[in-house]
Amino acid sequence: MTLRPMRQTEARPIPAGAVDVHAHVLVPEVYEQTRSHSLFTLMAEDPAASGEMRAQLRARSADVERRMADVTERIARMDEMGVSLQVLTASLVHQCSYFAAPERSLALERTSNDRIAAMVAARPDRFLGLGGVPLHAPELAAEELERCVTELGLSGVQISTRAGEMEIGDRRLRPFWARAEALGAVVFVHPAGNPDARLRPWQLWNSLGQAMEEAFAIASLIYEGILESYPALKICISHGGGYMPYYTGRVERNYVEKPATRVHMRRPPADYLRMLYYDSCVYDAKTLAVLIDKVGADRVLLGSDYPVGEPRPIDFVRSTPGLSAAEQEMILRGNALRLFGLAERREA
Repeated sequence: MTLRPMRQTEARPIPAGAVDVHAHVLVPEVYEQTRSHSLFTLMAEDPAASGEMRAQLRARSADVERRMADVTERIARMDEMGVSLQVLTASLVHQCSYFAAPERSLALERTSNDRIAAMVAARPDRFLGLGGVPLHAPELAAEELERCVTELGLSGVQISTRAGEMEIGDRRLRPFWARAEALGAVVFVHPAGNPDARLRPWQLWNSLGQAMEEAFAIASLIYEGILESYPALKICISHGGGYMPYYTGRVERNYVEKPATRVHMRRPPADYLRMLYYDSCVYDAKTLAVLIDKVGADRVLLGSDYPVGEPRPIDFVRSTPGLSAAEQEMILRGNALRLFGLAERREA
């Protein structure tokens, strides 16, 4: 049975302009409890890093934290970028709660979700929102997902690329995925960071690690049969899907030559890639062109990674080689309206 939530977005006109699906929020009272587990904190205090690098990290972190919490500056920057609507998500690199016991994690996520819902309610003309869940506790995660959508008026939730020791396609997480499909909820997948010691030097956790995490997440969704079992899921992967969409030759070869790898798959990996959505935050227009060629322009959405990412995201999309004007408008606006169930609403 498909649940029919009532959402704040249904009762309002939609402003004209671009929709940014990748924009982070920091909830200070939550961060106070997650700070010691944050990758930003771990890197800023890493004794293996130079004193100069640690100082730069601390200064940058303080500025980023301030900007994520400042609504007035956020709207001013949106106006400068030409973004009409932002989809707000908590910064998982700062305040992911999966380290905590399930009930404490739930309490932290609920505090953050209530704050994001309040931001959306205060400025429904500028914001949509996605909540968070204690994903390592699947039943609690499913319940909080439903609260986010049916009570708080949020459009879905954000999750990290791993839930404790579980990959996101783990069979134990099926109650969460089943609820997400039934609710028609958007699920945005964004890494909380990879703490592997190999990725600590030179900020490799960010330049390489995040993209690795996204590739693992997509692989798990495909190989564990989540996309096959729940084909109506609305899943968007951050940072253009990480490495997965750009190096699928070996994955495709394994599908053909190694039948044991496709026990949960009824179609080629490329077909599953086209069941997902991806944001445009890849920082290289030729790379974005490859993504669009691989999955289709109808599966890519504008994402800036505010406040740390692409400063001119609309110009970036428009600079992508080979895109028609119609495809540009799909990526900048139309695809997001469709994904978030707003495409048929009256525009302001």
